[in-house]
Amino acid sequence: MGMHSAPRRYRPARTSAEARYRLRRSLSPQRNSTQLLITVLFVILGFTLTAAIAGSGDDSILANARQSDLVSLLDDLAQREARLEAENTRLEDARETLLGGDEYSALNEAKRRADALGVLAGSEAAVGSGIEITISGNLTATTLIDALQEIRDAGATAIQISDPNLAIRLVANSWFSDSASGVTVSGTALEVPIKISVIGDPAVLKPAIEIPGGLIDTVGSGGGQVVVEDSENVEITAIVPLPNS
Repeated sequence: MGMHSAPRRYRPARTSAEARYRLRRSLSPQRNSTQLLITVLFVILGFTLTAAIAGSGDDSILANARQSDLVSLLDDLAQREARLEAENTRLEDARETLLGGDEYSALNEAKRRADALGVLAGSEAAVGSGIEITISGNLTATTLIDALQEIRDAGATAIQISDPNLAIRLVANSWFSDSASGVTVSGTALEVPIKISVIGDPAVLKPAIEIPGGLIDTVGSGGGQVVVEDSENVEITAIVPLPNS
């Protein structure tokens, strides 16, 4: 029988440099298309599982909510969307007036905006339709802050809080703390019962107060009482003096 030569890959190294090269190659990881495909699949699987876990957490929260709470939440979102759309339309109309209208219309729009800014800043008294909220019994600063935030989100244009002796205008930098007899608003102590006067759309403001877990539920759970009344003539007389320039 004739002699067969050894396969090429088993040929002994002829030099020390070739031997070192073969050793390094045998120790280094070999990558191929199959390994890359498996790696990509594991990465995709990880992202999928993470998203599924996050989604299941949100779904469980909604699944445990009462039907009435979900309905109230949807109504609140729909009302906020409607308010934003109405405000966007008004601003677009005002822009068209300023850009293409006559000088008289532009001056009227500028005056209207100045008056609106004065009301928001608390430097001007205000009268309009809205609601009157009377709170008696237990009231904390945290509960009051949460309620006022809901009222602002519901489109309130002016808010005043008062007791039988004092009235305070609420503005962006107002602050609150607890006191022995009630709450303190921007450093002024108010005694319960207090009244919150709000100018805005009553149909939107009242649900913000009556929302489950809101002001009425929180005060009521502590033995207090909240009475909400619509009014076509809410008067807000307290003002914030403008700083001296």
